[in-house]
Amino acid sequence: MKIDRDLDVTKNIKIIEWLKTEILSSVSALYEIMLKGASYTDETIQDILANIIMVTYLLGKRLGFSFTNIDKKIKEKIVRAINDDHKVEKWYGDLSELKDYVKLRE
Repeated sequence: MKIDRDLDVTKNIKIIEWLKTEILSSVSALYEIMLKGASYTDETIQDILANIIMVTYLLGKRLGFSFTNIDKKIKEKIVRAINDDHKVEKWYGDLSELKDYVKLRE
């Protein structure tokens, strides 16, 4: 059984490395598209943002965190940022809007 366990560990390390690379590639693609002046409503930008979020959840899972725990941390960070009067909240109210959106998903 030691061989199976070693194979699982190796496989997990490989997927973690792939996920990290995927996040970096997606962030790079986002910067590149934004640099070229693509519209912020562009389907490509939405696709890249969705990919970053999805891959981040998968990386968290591979690192031993449940999707539920990641969501809990997101909620905590939103509330903390609102309480700290984050500029995004102060100027646009985006964090309150995100908090309401996350609450609706429950």
